Amino acid sequence: MSSLSSSSRSLHRLIYCSRSLLKPEGFAEAVEAIIRTSIRNNRRDNVSGLLFCHAGWFLQALEGSSLAVQTALGRIGSDPRHEAVKVLGAGPAETRLFREWDMCARTLSMVDDEVANTLERRGPFDPGLLSAASATRLLSTVRDVRADAALRIVA
Repeated sequence: MSSLSSSSRSLHRLIYCSRSLLKPEGFAEAVEAIIRTSIRNNRRDNVSGLLFCHAGWFLQALEGSSLAVQTALGRIGSDPRHEAVKVLGAGPAETRLFREWDMCARTLSMVDDEVANTLERRGPFDPGLLSAASATRLLSTVRDVRADAALRIVA
């Protein structure tokens, strides 16, 4: 097995941010459409991740093989619903932090706003200023808060 094929199958994580070009009216419906398409593509390509939307920004983690993650990023980069895609970090990962794409993406809700509003106490939300480590911590926090909220709903 060549190192290229081994590398393309090992786990990679990529975190990027971008500015939304979606209009406020119809924003939720447009994001739901993005999520539905992403779930279909990501299941097919064995990519997991988490999408966080706030204040006109998208912040997302993608996890999978290097090839699958780069392919997903290529689709994202050509999507006219956002601009200024900036990769905050990319590289090998030991484990998936955002394994349940459905759980991580389908629950865009007030939970995201709660997390973002807490962040905005420090100033306007601009994920382009985050380091890869800070973005990963933020997305992990969103994942955990969403999971806790889902458990409260079930209980």
